[in-house]
Amino acid sequence: MIRTYSNSSGRFVLDGEHLGALDAAVWVDVLRPTPDEETALERAFGIGVPTLAEMSEIELSSRLYSEDGAHFLTANMLSRTDDDMVKVSPITFILTGEKVITVRYEEPRAIDAFVARCLKSGTFSADQILIGILEGIIERIGDLLERAGHDLDLLSEKVFFTQAPASVRNAAAAKAAASTPNARQCDFQAVLVEVGHKGDLLSKIQDSLISLHRLLAFDSSLASERKPGKAIDHRIKTLAVDVQALRDHAGFLTQKINFLLDATLGMINIQQTAIIKIFSVAAVVFLPPTLIASIYGMNYKHMPELDWAYGYPLALALMVMSAVLPYLFFKWRGWL
Repeated sequence: MIRTYSNSSGRFVLDGEHLGALDAAVWVDVLRPTPDEETALERAFGIGVPTLAEMSEIELSSRLYSEDGAHFLTANMLSRTDDDMVKVSPITFILTGEKVITVRYEEPRAIDAFVARCLKSGTFSADQILIGILEGIIERIGDLLERAGHDLDLLSEKVFFTQAPASVRNAAAAKAAASTPNARQCDFQAVLVEVGHKGDLLSKIQDSLISLHRLLAFDSSLASERKPGKAIDHRIKTLAVDVQALRDHAGFLTQKINFLLDATLGMINIQQTAIIKIFSVAAVVFLPPTLIASIYGMNYKHMPELDWAYGYPLALALMVMSAVLPYLFFKWRGWL
């Protein structure tokens, strides 16, 4: 699908979804182009439109280059950002003369929001459209990082403040947690899944930010040739600073994810250790009574205690006492 936009009567307008307005267009937005549309664009502008496979290549020479008087700038953008199942897809900006052509295969909200904003404003040049789209994409990434940071804070509270195992809480905290309505143990398996989703999201964000940083550096180098004006130069530099700041923040959140991952695995290990400890204590508690019962269960003929009037009650009392004493000792040492 091809949409063309132009400046008419002092306003930025949508010309339609047809090829007839290519000559007057200042922005040609190409979404999932068909082979026929690619051929039409190549004939109209005398350039080669990159395919999805070419746009997805990671070499700089395949993403940022000049050819036949046109400049090709490709970056990874994020779409479907309403949840953590974000998709990374390439977008290519082609600057040719006073026109900008965008080739993409996804529909991020940043571009739709930019179009809606432009249709309410005045006229725009190709460089202004390029920078405006990049600003929208970067702003959306910033929103994603804010949401990811908030979600990680909630995960941190869930891991460290939702009735942690008794072995890692002091007596006061244990009592308070036990008296809390609906107090429950944290589901660390669910936390691991959430941490994995956040880690995947941040890796996609960092991938997009790296590609945007390279694109802005290349676009800045084109300023001497295209001469877009000081205002555009300033916006490019501002975006480069913003991207670097977002990369630093994404790195910080990645470190926090690694910390939460280690902490969650540590909590799971503590829970498993507590379960094993219960079995170990039970084995030690019941070992002395078992030993006593085994001794008096032997079928020897001469066992004086068997003829005692109170031999049976005494043996029972001895077994109970031998079980209670280790239990009290463990409680005294704080092992239970």
